Parts: sequence; structure tokens; C-alpha cells
Amino acid sequence: MAYGDNNKHFEHLKLPMTWAVMGIVGVVCVGAALLFLGDHREEVEPASFANRAGFDGVASLPDKALSLPVHAVGDGTNWLDDYLFAVRENRVLKRKVAELSQYRDLYTEEKDINARYEKLLNLRTEPAVEAVTARSVAVSRGPFANNRLINAGSSKKITFGNPVITEHGLVGRVIGVSPDVSRVLMVTDVTSNVPVMILRSDARAMMRGDGGGYPKLDFVRGKESVKVGDQILSSGDGGIFPRGLPVGEAVKGVDGVWRVRLYSNRSAIDFVKVLLFKDFSQLPNADTLLRTPAVSDVLPPPALPPVQAAQSSASSSSASSGAASSATGSSAGAASASPVKPPVVKPKPKPVMPRPAATSASSAAPAVEPDLKPFVPPAAPTGQN
Repeated sequence: MAYGDNNKHFEHLKLPMTWAVMGIVGVVCVGAALLFLGDHREEVEPASFANRAGFDGVASLPDKALSLPVHAVGDGTNWLDDYLFAVRENRVLKRKVAELSQYRDLYTEEKDINARYEKLLNLRTEPAVEAVTARSVAVSRGPFANNRLINAGSSKKITFGNPVITEHGLVGRVIGVSPDVSRVLMVTDVTSNVPVMILRSDARAMMRGDGGGYPKLDFVRGKESVKVGDQILSSGDGGIFPRGLPVGEAVKGVDGVWRVRLYSNRSAIDFVKVLLFKDFSQLPNADTLLRTPAVSDVLPPPALPPVQAAQSSASSSSASSGAASSATGSSAGAASASPVKPPVVKPKPKPVMPRPAATSASSAAPAVEPDLKPFVPPAAPTGQN
């Protein structure tokens, strides 16, 4: 089917319509030019301005009526465009939030692991004991048994009986070892017995597990040795655990029995630290003890006896005895008999003489001038011993 005026029925109207349109356009242009050239507002009277203002007010009503749908359509188009843009941006932001949520969860997990490692590394015993960090990989629970498996064994020098702790406190001890895996007996197991002490009173007790989360305190001696909230530490008795490991706080159960609120129950037992503790003989530093110098190297040498002073005193005593035997010139004879040596500045020590036996006759005898001869003890009287 052919469309259009193929027979050219309106061909005779084409030229007149063209001239008519051109005439209308020309008239409009001429009118606009005349209006532009004939605009003399300064010469218009105020009444004309009032009439024109009234005309503009009346003409604004249809103008508003005609422009209102246009503005409404434009505003609706703008709102729809903004809505579609917001929907598109919302989808993009949701995708980014989903991606960032994964990184946030990963960051939180790594931050928690890092905090636990820091606490484990900073947790040290006094004196320091070598330790190995491990992770709990399996749990064996029951009404009585309470064991765990950790991913470290004899290849890392872990042996039977090594204590196991977390960043909070004591967990248990190793009861089975393989090259890469070890079994840990928890302190809550019914076969677990840990010697402990109360920090405030220094009282000793035995912490026994009963399968629950609060082990019992047995063999507590003393009336006021335990109070609610007292800190419980390992006592080191028996040599199984080192002294001073944090265990928990003392609480009183509903049955009136003292129990321990374990520090290790504050968080999940994921990362642990195995103390390579064998006995207390490994705690002193043997190398330091062997490097200690001998006592003879530290103390000063002993003082020698004054040999020269003794010789000079003996020579002076012999010279004085020889001078006293002469009748005259005792001082000159003593000077000639003394050996040719420089005088000793030190004070002359008194010669140690054997003390004679005390007798009543000698004590009653009048004082006589000593003859300064070598002393010979007198014979004891006949009637006295």
C-alpha cells in the first residue's frame, strides 16, 4: 500500500500556502519593529502604567495555568532522575559494605588473636621457665572427664606433666605426648589434684576437680584462712607445678564448700602456653652459679705477722738486760749493745711472759727493783701446790 499524495491533488495549494506563511511572518516582524521603535515609556502617563499593570495581572493567571503542568512535569522528571540515581548509588554502596564487612570481621578476628598472643608472650613465671605456644584443636568432655588436645608435642620438647596455661591462668597439665599432639588434663577433671595456696593468708589447700566449672578446695586449715574473693595461686608443693601460677578466686558454693572460680573460664580456651617445667632443679641458673669466683679471689689476702717488730723487741730486751748487769754507764752500755738498725716507729709490743704462780709470800713481799734478767719462774713453796 502506497502512502502519501501520489496523485498530487494538493499541488496547486503549495505555492499560495508558502506565500501566506511568508506574509504572516513578515507582518509579525514589521509589527515587532514598530512596537520596539514606538516604545516611549517616559512619555506614557501614570494611568497607562496602571492599565498595563492590570493587564499583566490578568494575563499572569492563564500564564500560570499554562506553566503549572510544565513545571510539574519538570519537577517529576527531576525527582525520578534523582530517585533512579539514588537507587543506583545505593546498590553500589551495599556491595561495598558487604565487601568491607568481610574485612572488618577478619580484622576483628586477627585483632583478638593478636591480643591473646601478646598476653601469652607477656605472661612469665618467676623465675622464667621456657614455654611453647600451641592451639587447642579438640575437646573431650563428659560428666567426669575433661581433656583437650593441642597441636604441639615432643617435637617441641613437651614432656609428661608440663603445666598448661592461658593468658588468664592455669588450665591443666600434659598427660599424653606424641610428636605433634599432646593431651591436656584440665583442672576440672575428676582425676585432677592441684596443690594451691591462698595469697592473702599463705594457707595451703588441695584443689580437686569434680567435673564442673568450679573445683573444690580440700584440706583447708585455719578458721579465717579463706575468704570470699581471695586469690588462689599454685603453691608448687610436690614439684608438679611451679609456684605462683594464677588459678582463680575463692567462692563459697551452695553446699557450703569452698570452691574456685577459675580465671581460665573468662574466655574460650583456644591458645595455650605449655611451660617446659620439669622440677625446681632447673630454676636456678647453673651457668651463673658456675661463673661465680672463688672466695679466695674476692676476699683480700690475710695480713702477715710483724716479724721485724718482734726481732727489734727481742734485741732491745737483751741489750737492756746486759746494760743492767754493769755497775755504771747502764745507758751507754745499752746503747752500745743494741744492734745497728733504724729505730722502729711502731710502739713496742709488750713481751708475752709466762705468768708465775700466785703465792701469798710473794704478794706480801716488799717491792724491789727488778734486775731485768731473763725471767725464771720461782719454785713453788713446799706447803702449797
